[in-house]
Amino acid sequence: MISTASAVVIVAGAAATYAAVANSQEASGAAPSVSTLPLAPSTTRATTTTTTVAPTTTTTIPPVKQPKDQVMPSPGSGIRQWNHGPNVFIYEARMKELHFDPGKVDDVFDQDTRYAVTTVQKYFGLPRTGVIDAGVQLVLTHFEYAPAEPKSEPDRVEIDLDKQVLTLYQGWQPRLLTTTSTGNGAHFCGGVDGCQYAITPTGHFHFYHLVRGWQKGKLGTMWNPYYFTGSIAVHGLQSVPAYPASHGCARIPMHIADYFYSLVHDGESVFVVGTPKRAGSGYVGPAPTRPATTTTAKPAPTTVARTTTPTTKKRTSTTVSRTTTPTTAKKP
Repeated sequence: MISTASAVVIVAGAAATYAAVANSQEASGAAPSVSTLPLAPSTTRATTTTTTVAPTTTTTIPPVKQPKDQVMPSPGSGIRQWNHGPNVFIYEARMKELHFDPGKVDDVFDQDTRYAVTTVQKYFGLPRTGVIDAGVQLVLTHFEYAPAEPKSEPDRVEIDLDKQVLTLYQGWQPRLLTTTSTGNGAHFCGGVDGCQYAITPTGHFHFYHLVRGWQKGKLGTMWNPYYFTGSIAVHGLQSVPAYPASHGCARIPMHIADYFYSLVHDGESVFVVGTPKRAGSGYVGPAPTRPATTTTAKPAPTTVARTTTPTTKKRTSTTVSRTTTPTTAKKP
């Protein structure tokens, strides 16, 4: 662990960093740079007419601005949910600077902080524990963004099904990175589209319909859903596991769904990339980390001959008739 004097210095630096980041996040994304080719010179003579060449404008896509390295304090045996102290503040401030929203930057490791830590782990293929460990320390010290569609629109959303991370760009620069939980591939019935499989399709889509507040449907309720294809939306929910668990929508944490809709607009591009689910196949992304198991050989079973008299049991099934009223339910 760092010394008390060092912690004070780092905390002061982190506080200054956070103040600058908080102010910068209120501003809109950087505007794209535009270079204009010079006009071809025109020549005027007494016997000729002046000819002006129309200007040609080209747009240069600026590279993503990669953050500077920042040495992070040792997490020791791990910094977990409900831990508190100066190191928690330092990690929250760094994640805020990098646009992983940990909620309020203070010295308390709460659920919002855990969502941010899990997003960092997903982004770099680390075990999705939600605990700040040596791996998280390393990637936050030397951090680099990795856009999936770097040559696409300046304002867009990328949903990576393998990483289970949603990234929002403004002016070609990352503005928000958050954990998400997409379709789990299971078969289900009851939605507006009848029985189907919980699949989040890959492709290029566009936001087209926002519902402010809670929307109740046949499959549950959603907070501030913003639809981008069919009945599939980005929306807030209390439960956002580190793995695919939805009926097809992209779940995001509630504290992010509170304002996510204000950062995007109708017609904005949504790119869903990665490996989509296959009907009923379960998760086909990165293999989950499981502890090793030891198999113990069992003795061969002993067969005992028994004489039994078969009996027949009757099963009674009860059919309940229900009348339902169709609603405009969507997928959580």
